[in-house]
Amino acid sequence: MKTEDLVDLLARDVPPAERPRWRRRLLLALLAGLAIGLILTALSIGFRPDIGVALAPVLAKATFSAAAAAVALPLASRLMQPGRPLGWRVAAVLIFFAVCALAAIIALIGMAPEKRLAMWLGGGFPWCLVLIPIFATPTAIGLVWLARGLAPTRLTLSGAALGALSGSIGAMAYSMWCPMDSVPFVATWYAAAIAFCAAVGAVLGSRILRW
Repeated sequence: MKTEDLVDLLARDVPPAERPRWRRRLLLALLAGLAIGLILTALSIGFRPDIGVALAPVLAKATFSAAAAAVALPLASRLMQPGRPLGWRVAAVLIFFAVCALAAIIALIGMAPEKRLAMWLGGGFPWCLVLIPIFATPTAIGLVWLARGLAPTRLTLSGAALGALSGSIGAMAYSMWCPMDSVPFVATWYAAAIAFCAAVGAVLGSRILRW
């Protein structure tokens, strides 16, 4: 029997491989993380008292956070699969943060000098740097559990991507309370909080994602 005939015989009547379910689990982890983050927000600091009147800026901040998640998701999902090329995905994340910095600078330039510091800092310490990582924790736990089952190989970069994605989901939850609506505040400190989550993920990734 020829080799080609043997291969054809072995491949005959082989059932199609089951479609991976990890994408569905990834979506469930993100939705569950967001839901728990919203519950934590409601129970700890509450939603914004004037959320009905200020619905437009709240939705704008939630949309910004969702955009950050949409940028981080392709990179995180690709890194969960061993040996897959990253292509444009790293560049997309870097471009997102560059656009955030540019938007903050342009917005500050267009403001009166005496208002710039207040609009940038929000009149005090930007608590989103603390609260967004806290509200991102449920999502991070779910993503780490999922990633460990998929055996990623670039652990530090995988941890950073999962951290950025978790931070973006945490920012969506935090936006329901955040009283600051200025562009420089959101573009700077939301992005900084997401970057901090990515940094923490990068540090912990080599340990908690090891298999």
